[in-house]
Amino acid sequence: MDMEISRDAARNGGGKLGLCAADPLNWGAAAESLKGSHLDEVKRMVEESRRPVVSLGGRTLTIAQVAAIAGRHAGAAVELSEAARPGVKASSDWVVESVRNGTDSYGITTGFGDTSHRRTKQGGALQTELIRFLNAGVFGNGTESCHTLPHSATRAAMLVRINTLLQGYSGIRFEILETMAKFLNHNITPCLPLRGTVTASGDLVPLSYIVGLLTGRPNSKAVGPNGESMNAIEAFRLAGIEHGFIELQPKEGLAIVNGTAVGSGLASIVLFEVNILSVLSEVLSAIFAEVMQGKPEFTDHLTHKLKHHPGQIEAAAIMEHILDGSSYVREAQKLHEIDPLQKPKKDRYALRTSPQWLGPQIEVIRAATKMIEREINSVNDNPLIDVSRNKALHGGNFQGTPIGVSMDNTRLAIASIGKLMFAQFSELVNDFYNNGLPSNLSGGRNPSLDYGFKGAEIAMASYCSELQFLANPVTNHVQSAEQHNQDVNSLGLISSRKTAEAVDVLKLMSSTFLVALCQAIDLRHLEEILKSVVKNTVNQVAKKVLYVRSNGELHPSRFSEKDLLKVVDREYVFAYIDDPCSATYPLMQKLRQVLVDQALDDVDREKNPSTSIFQKIGAFEEELKTLLPKEVENARAQFESGNSAIANKIRGCRSYPLYKFVREELGTGLLTGEKVASPGEDFDLVFSAMCEGKLIDPLFECLKDWDGAPLPIC
Repeated sequence: MDMEISRDAARNGGGKLGLCAADPLNWGAAAESLKGSHLDEVKRMVEESRRPVVSLGGRTLTIAQVAAIAGRHAGAAVELSEAARPGVKASSDWVVESVRNGTDSYGITTGFGDTSHRRTKQGGALQTELIRFLNAGVFGNGTESCHTLPHSATRAAMLVRINTLLQGYSGIRFEILETMAKFLNHNITPCLPLRGTVTASGDLVPLSYIVGLLTGRPNSKAVGPNGESMNAIEAFRLAGIEHGFIELQPKEGLAIVNGTAVGSGLASIVLFEVNILSVLSEVLSAIFAEVMQGKPEFTDHLTHKLKHHPGQIEAAAIMEHILDGSSYVREAQKLHEIDPLQKPKKDRYALRTSPQWLGPQIEVIRAATKMIEREINSVNDNPLIDVSRNKALHGGNFQGTPIGVSMDNTRLAIASIGKLMFAQFSELVNDFYNNGLPSNLSGGRNPSLDYGFKGAEIAMASYCSELQFLANPVTNHVQSAEQHNQDVNSLGLISSRKTAEAVDVLKLMSSTFLVALCQAIDLRHLEEILKSVVKNTVNQVAKKVLYVRSNGELHPSRFSEKDLLKVVDREYVFAYIDDPCSATYPLMQKLRQVLVDQALDDVDREKNPSTSIFQKIGAFEEELKTLLPKEVENARAQFESGNSAIANKIRGCRSYPLYKFVREELGTGLLTGEKVASPGEDFDLVFSAMCEGKLIDPLFECLKDWDGAPLPIC
């Protein structure tokens, strides 16, 4: 086996025959494909998806390339390897010769499925009838009831099917594959039904509509590059195909429809996105730890090394990298030292066990990715034409079980990621758990007229519930089909479709959560500004009122200053800042208590009006009421205008690129009840950017300095 085939085998699970002397069962190649970090693999996927050309040869197709062609990333084009032409021609010639010699082969001279006992010598007509009876899908009216497969999934299916047929085991002419590639390159997409396949014997019904366009069936439709609907004649003209409609030879219709390309094509698109979203969930978990003033020891490498699971170890190392040197972490450590009893010794599970929770999901997603990459590089039709042994092999590679199983598992992983995200979001918006942030992350002056992210929390509960429902498996709902010939079937496309739905819901959750984290970041900034103002004002008033007597001598109450400032340090700003001098709010109550306690320390001193601390309390409070509200409002106004003297801590953090993208690139800001903008408007901006792939580069920017290893155990 040459070196090129060896590399292909390591990547996709085998060489041309998927076999080699050193690894006859392919387990070695499967294990080899999982080497290296998940993050590096995702980066390679993204880089590969941005290349302008996808070269097809049958053995090295990746999910990133499928995603690129499906979404027309950077106008990606398809090229067919000329090296594959002789093998494709040889299998096609074998079919023609076998018919001439009277060889009896399934789907060439026989009927199909349970009726394969029938025989015919009209091989071309048999293929035409195959496509006619498989055109059994329903499309709906395109408005209230649309049952058309997304065009991206159709493009993915066409690419994957071409890749399979290029391997030269299917008995089809190279010219047909070139025609399919022209449709892809001219962005002309056949209309396929959304439903109607059990993905065994392949995706028969939807794939038959691709053949319908190739052969010019009158019911075939396509969509052009600008979304315009067209018939087969218009599609051929726009694609510049001059040879006219394809007239099917024996086996050629069966070669196209008898495969798993629709299920595996959509699965490829899904997994490309899920791999990115899983990395995003790791980084969002780290940002969550930052804004929640979490204790970073939950990422310590020894903890995760002792658990042995690579997904967990990597998730922890990524979070550790984000948190290492974080300004929020340093500030939180100071707070924990000042008052170790202010919060629990250990953070709650949504923060502390996030690596343990996300790690297994990432392992499942990686395993599913490799399974689907093997599938899209497989030969999965029937019969297989083995020219070297001069025979047609009748088997069942069209059974799409790898798709159904991998998609069910992926969907469960997606639901688990969403569940963690919802738990984190719920802590973030709850002032009982969020370590000083306002309830609902309300950012306005008047909490009675600002309910922040309350609606978003309800929406997140809805999203999470839907994800949990979608996590139910598809593959345990198999029905016997086609007169009990297809008595077990994979339901691969159905599972892929449900997983695509789950991805969409997870994007809704991720975009909502990211905006909430940015809100929390800004509120931490505002908190720091306001606390500084309150502290300075209390200090100023203390010096003015408490330091001296009326005769100019020093007053005993001056010794209260340090304890008064401790109150400011320990009290959550947003618990009182909307009315900082209110007697019913904790700030004024606790400042007064400091002075009362000091007064009670020396009753005899209190008998003298000139040294009485009690006598100073009223003056202290009145002066504070005069100054503090004005200072708070000035500070808030400076914050809103971007002119605060205190910089936002996020600028010194590795998580800054994501925040910067949401705030500067997308133009969002702190959400308050004083503004017209609703939370959903910002969520929509982030969601749209996520769907367009614009969040990928800021995400990778957060991790650009990570060397792929955890910090040393010291």
